[in-house]
Amino acid sequence: MVGQKLYPRATVKKIVKAHSNCNVSKNADVMIFLDYMLFMQTLMKETAIEAKQGGERGITARSVRRVTADSLAKFRG
Repeated sequence: MVGQKLYPRATVKKIVKAHSNCNVSKNADVMIFLDYMLFMQTLMKETAIEAKQGGERGITARSVRRVTADSLAKFRG
């Protein structure tokens, strides 16, 4: 939908500032959000593959835990 926000920009900026003790530049919050969404997409794809290979009927917390470390390693900068 046009005009509908995906996330509250001010909240993201406050969270980043609280954790890093630095101000966030103009569009950094957008990049942070997009990186987060890309991570979540990758995590779910890897989890689905892991679940199928493990013979599970669906995605479970256990299958997410199995792939979390590998997915996080791909996104470390």
